[in-house]
Amino acid sequence: MQTQSGIEQALSLFDNSPTKLAAAIGNGVLRQHVEHWVKAQKVPAEKAPDVMVATGIPIDRLCPGTNWDAVRKMRKQAKAA
Repeated sequence: MQTQSGIEQALSLFDNSPTKLAAAIGNGVLRQHVEHWVKAQKVPAEKAPDVMVATGIPIDRLCPGTNWDAVRKMRKQAKAA
């Protein structure tokens, strides 16, 4: 049995409806974006935080391959400056 990707898991929270998920995410996300992400099996890094807020699914699952620890470190340094 294959495990669900983060975006598939997010979609399942919204009755497998890309339209409902896109509406929950907001910020200009359309049904077509969600459908593309499902096909790609990941959410773009710049949208992953919005999807995480809407679904509670960690960004690491939504956008695997991104070094989120480095992103967090850079944000922390930018806030300190």
